[in-house]
Amino acid sequence: MKKHVITAVAFFMLLLAGCGEKQVDIVDSANDQMPPDAPAKVVQLLDSFSNPEVIYLDEVFAAPGDFDYFGINDSIYDAYLVKFLWGSLFNSDPPVNAAFSWDGTLSVNGPSIVRALTTIDFEDGEDSLVPDNHPWGEQWVSFTDNEFDGILFLVLYDKVTPTFAPQILTFDTEPIQLEFDFHQLIQLYAFYEVHPAYGVAISAQRVRLAHCREGYLNGHWNRGDSSEFTGTFQGLWFYAGGDTVGIYTGQFWKTNDAAQLLQGTVSGLYTDQVIAEFRGNWGFDDYRLCPLCGSGHGWFRGNFKFLNSDETGHFRGEFGDYSIPPNDRNMPMHGKWRLNCMNLNVDDNAGAE
Repeated sequence: MKKHVITAVAFFMLLLAGCGEKQVDIVDSANDQMPPDAPAKVVQLLDSFSNPEVIYLDEVFAAPGDFDYFGINDSIYDAYLVKFLWGSLFNSDPPVNAAFSWDGTLSVNGPSIVRALTTIDFEDGEDSLVPDNHPWGEQWVSFTDNEFDGILFLVLYDKVTPTFAPQILTFDTEPIQLEFDFHQLIQLYAFYEVHPAYGVAISAQRVRLAHCREGYLNGHWNRGDSSEFTGTFQGLWFYAGGDTVGIYTGQFWKTNDAAQLLQGTVSGLYTDQVIAEFRGNWGFDDYRLCPLCGSGHGWFRGNFKFLNSDETGHFRGEFGDYSIPPNDRNMPMHGKWRLNCMNLNVDDNAGAE
């Protein structure tokens, strides 16, 4: 729906026409304009939906072929938790008949990443996230009538890649459009009125990306029979610095319901003692089904747990042979692993420049 700036006269006519009409407004909260403070009741409402202390990036970026979360670190990205609520935020009594469609997007005009973590008060069949393949934005469908919806986002600001213009975070819905630069999101509570009973609230804070232990794995993927869906794999599990954690071995297979699974263990380099267990999924691009487009390669990903501690982590990688034709019996495999330690607790220096 095309947006227009509402004048005072138009707003007065809107009130005369009844509360069921939409107010359409554009609020520019870029560098030269301070966001309006949020009333205490709105701040309390925003804080009632708590932020997670830990985010598991293998769950946030869950789909095969999704963004490579192993590349996320504080030398490239600043991380922000950004929460939006929209609709009736004041519990008006008596209720005001003011229904709004809030279909919209949150996006960045650059190489940064926006990902929805949790929805707030979404109703099945009425409100939903809209899947897309764009790392720089999220899209949703939302409708409110005397109630509110919301979403908590993880926003990763790419502070390294050059851009032609400053990167701006844009909240764009049918009733209102808001823009924020990332300096404003270091610590923010704000409220924007759309209607006397309705509005948009935002809370944002910059959080620290913890440094996680990580490393690599290298070995071989061995197809055990002509079905392509059964076999074993083995290799070495390394720390990032090159020291060897141990030897990994495992097996892969396909279930009767077509799930392609793998599991295995990591044992000590000089002993058979099991120090970690892992399981996950895998997929294969069979070059013979499409000689011109297939690559004869596959992917794997999953989770692991060290048995002598509570530490857990995730791994991902690929297997395949680049020779022509590829050796699809015994293929090299390589990947990366990282502990789950993406701690998002805010400390005294989290917002420091």
